[in-house]
Amino acid sequence: MNAYYLSLLKEIQKQIDDKSYQTAYDLIHQELGLPYVPKEAMEVLEEYQKECLSHMDRPVRSADDEQLQAWIQGSLQQQEKAVSLLQNLNLRNYHDEVQTLLDSKLLDEYKGELIESLMGQKIDDSYIVIKNGLEITFIPSSIISKDEDDVLIRARELFDQWFSNNNPAFQNFCNRLLEQEVLEVRPFDFMDQDPYVLAKAIVRLVLEAFGQSDQLAAFIQIHELQDVADMPLEIERRGDNDD
Repeated sequence: MNAYYLSLLKEIQKQIDDKSYQTAYDLIHQELGLPYVPKEAMEVLEEYQKECLSHMDRPVRSADDEQLQAWIQGSLQQQEKAVSLLQNLNLRNYHDEVQTLLDSKLLDEYKGELIESLMGQKIDDSYIVIKNGLEITFIPSSIISKDEDDVLIRARELFDQWFSNNNPAFQNFCNRLLEQEVLEVRPFDFMDQDPYVLAKAIVRLVLEAFGQSDQLAAFIQIHELQDVADMPLEIERRGDNDD
């Protein structure tokens, strides 16, 4: 583990030893919110996070509570702001607020962000969300994370194999769209999908975004994906469920 994480973990441990659980939690939450955290450090951070949250069961309401309530009851744009604010709070203390947003007309991407935050905090409470007209009850802590989902891991490996040497920008775009697809699909995981089908669909969409759809047939031929099924992505259906 590098010096940065050793220093960070030492500081978090000090805050915990001093019973400054909110300060320690804020440091952990800030770090876990970064695009990449080494697995070894993430495991320790998650253990520290659970320890902090075990001491934070009593509601410690934020000074932004009044603003949060106003945004939750406001426009879609204000509800999006409420999602961002909640991501920086101890969500164990905001079950009803989170459920209200999951019941709202927010796009699935924003609901997915909330669900990811619930997962990151290992929340054991049950929540309800409507997906494609179906009522889904889920427990965030039981959902397989994107870093443990074998299908997502393999899809990222395929992007690396296909593009890292000659087109890293394209690879980055593929990974960004995959992240967005994860948010759209939550609370479901990807374990029942074929990583080749998923990766092929992402590449197709990126080519379309770049105005290079005519290159798809050649890509399929080069990488021998002729027998890999085509599938629509959830991110292509954004807004279809809106009234």
